[in-house]
Amino acid sequence: MIDKLRNKIEEYTPIDDKHWEDIKENCTALNIKKKEVLVNNDEQSKDLFFIVSGSFEISQAFNNGDIKTVWFFLDEMFDIMGCLDSVFLGEATKYEITAIEDSTVIKFSYSALESWLKKYPYLNEFVRKDVLNGLVLLFEIRNHMASHSALEFINYLKNKFPMILDRVPDKNIAELMGITPEWYSKLKRKLNNLN
Repeated sequence: MIDKLRNKIEEYTPIDDKHWEDIKENCTALNIKKKEVLVNNDEQSKDLFFIVSGSFEISQAFNNGDIKTVWFFLDEMFDIMGCLDSVFLGEATKYEITAIEDSTVIKFSYSALESWLKKYPYLNEFVRKDVLNGLVLLFEIRNHMASHSALEFINYLKNKFPMILDRVPDKNIAELMGITPEWYSKLKRKLNNLN
C-alpha cells in the first residue's frame, strides 16, 4: 500500500532504497470510512495525506455555522491533500476534510517532508513538479468554472475529468458550483439530451 507513494514519487525522480526506508518510518497508513472526517474544522493540522484509494471533499466552515464544499481530492488526481492554512500559516484550520468513499491514506507531517527534502534534495523535483502540476490543473478547472455557464462547466468536466462526475456526489458538485442539487440535475439531463 505505501509503495503507491513511492511509485508517485518515482514518476518524477528515482528514489534510493535507503532513503525510502527512512521515509516509510515516518508514514502511517489510515483507513477512513465514507463520511468520516479526517481533519476537523478549527483543528491545527500540520499533516499531509497521500490518497492510496478513495476520495475526499474539503469544505470551508464559516462563522455562521455554514459549511461549503470548496474542492475534491481523488486517488486519480489531486492525491496529496492537507489544510494549507494550518500547514503554512500555523492557524487552526477553517477547513474540514471528509471521506466521500471508504478510503486509505498515507499520513505524514509537513515537518517530516521538510526533513526529507533537506536530507534528499533530489525529492525537491517531485514536490516542485507535483505541486506545480496540481496548481495549474486546479487553476484551469476553477477558471473554467468562473468563466463559463454552469452547463458548459459540467460539459467540460464530463469531457476532461469524468472521474469527478463519476465519483463525487451530485450534491457536492452542485455546492461547489454554487447551484442547487435540483438545478444541477436539470443541467445534467439537458446535457445528456444535447448529446
